[in-house]
Amino acid sequence: MSEDALRRNFGKAHALHVDALTRHLVECRRTCGGDLDLFLVLMIIGERTFTPRKAPSAMSHAEFVERSVDTLEPAAINLQSIADYSGIPRETVRRKIEALVARGWVRRDERRFVTVTDQAKDDLLGLTESAIRYLREIEAALAASQLD
Repeated sequence: MSEDALRRNFGKAHALHVDALTRHLVECRRTCGGDLDLFLVLMIIGERTFTPRKAPSAMSHAEFVERSVDTLEPAAINLQSIADYSGIPRETVRRKIEALVARGWVRRDERRFVTVTDQAKDDLLGLTESAIRYLREIEAALAASQLD
């Protein structure tokens, strides 16, 4: 969709986006015990573990679910980088990382860099499905707004 078409049909596309994103964020919050900062810290670590630049272009959903995160080449990220990027206070990020480590969703290496684990991938399959629903709804919203 061109930027011009998106601007012309922005009201409907925006409303559909907010609707879909809200449902997805509610599911994310529920999964993280009501703690969206915990979710955000996890997503930042996850994005660095499975970076868009290094993600296989032809990876299917089944391959994503079955593949171990240990086969990925993560980009380095640590507590301070997460705090700087997110704007979440450093001490809060530290507590969130501790909570994620306790859940088995994140691990630290000897340099204190953090990555997500296979347990996180497995435990959060419901959020993966929620993300698929969100992306489908966005795709449909964008397709519908091209018809105008």
